Amino acid sequence: MTNPIYWLLPKKYRKILVSFFNTFTCNQTGFLFQQVGNYRVFLRNISEYLSVSSLDKLCKNFYYKFYLPNPQDTVVCIGAGLGHEAIWLHNLSQGARYIGVEIQPYVYELLCNTFKQSNNLSAFGRAIDNTQQTYYLNSPANYTAVASETSGNIEVDSIRWMDFLLKYKIEHIDLLQINIEGAEKYLLPMIKDYTNIKRIIVSAHDFRADRGDGEHFRTGDYVKNYLTS
Repeated sequence: MTNPIYWLLPKKYRKILVSFFNTFTCNQTGFLFQQVGNYRVFLRNISEYLSVSSLDKLCKNFYYKFYLPNPQDTVVCIGAGLGHEAIWLHNLSQGARYIGVEIQPYVYELLCNTFKQSNNLSAFGRAIDNTQQTYYLNSPANYTAVASETSGNIEVDSIRWMDFLLKYKIEHIDLLQINIEGAEKYLLPMIKDYTNIKRIIVSAHDFRADRGDGEHFRTGDYVKNYLTS
């Protein structure tokens, strides 16, 4: 934005303005989308828009800071969200196989539309849970709120970790990403055998506990202790 008036606006309104001019409507699906490199990331509303500069920072400084998957790799992301970081990576390493797990129903639908652009991207909409229990979720305005829900009206079933690996014929994982808003303390013990996983990155959300969203988000110490024990 080169108009000087833009810079006089509060940051919140500058973001809304940028989102408005950089999201488009898909005539086929009716969903909004933003362009990330050569691919679309589908969105429900403009608040889910993520600027290219912000996405670059997230991927370079966090998700792929210590390891950038190469075209021969297999990446599994549990909590894939809308697929922003998957598409960012796909623009750089198109041969990499990326399986994204997302249980929030409307987010999963958007992710399927995003991932259909490449045969190397797969979206999976069931929970990973060795007890194979059924979850009942809602579709909140902010999809990250799913972690604090205890009941809902959308049924989502689950699959055991080993069955998930068999379904996708996964013999090894070069990078396992986990971003599930506090539920990592339940997932990590379910994996049991880590010998076929070369690298793991877990997004802890202690900051959400600090701001009062609930102590179930405080998992940083647990994750570090579990993975180093």
